[in-house]
Parts: sequence; C-alpha cells; structure tokens
Amino acid sequence: MISKSILAALVLAVMIPSAHAQILIGHRGASGERPEHTLASYERAIDAGADFIEPDLVPTKDGVLVARHENEISGTTDVADHPEFASRRRTHVIDGETMTG
Repeated sequence: MISKSILAALVLAVMIPSAHAQILIGHRGASGERPEHTLASYERAIDAGADFIEPDLVPTKDGVLVARHENEISGTTDVADHPEFASRRRTHVIDGETMTG
C-alpha cells in the first residue's frame, strides 16, 4: 500500500513539469484580497493568473456542493437568529468532533 505522503509527492511531480516551473494556486480564490469562497475571490484569482483554484466544497443534504470551509454555518452566518430555521438544527459527528448547528 502506498502512503499518503508518497502519493502526494507523485501527484506534485506529475503536476509540476520541472523544478523551476512555478504555479500559482488560488486557495479559496484570492482570499487575501476578496472574501474567500466568493465569485469575486475566484474571479480575482483568475485575473491574477492562477493556474489552479482550490475551493473547499461541502455537500448539502440534497447533494449540492457549496464552496465554504466550515461544515457548520452558525459561526459565519446569522442563521441562529432566524426562528424559521430552528427545526433544521442538528447534531452530527464531523471528523470525530460533535457539532451542533
């Protein structure tokens, strides 16, 4: 069985044609200049010449992929202030940690 670190090195070796080649990766878009995981951030990264854009994707219950970093949205939205969404509050174990939101 191949280790994850060896696999990662092989993937990088295939992606980067030479030791002198440079690539520009827009992690979450251009998060230093625009809010991360927004169209503006992705567009800015593209305009800056990013070779790759690395969004963090989280699947919704109905299978739609949403670009965001966190699995639990209470910390980055005001959903907790909306009583109409109270019935959607759930507790799940994510990566070994119990989260409610």
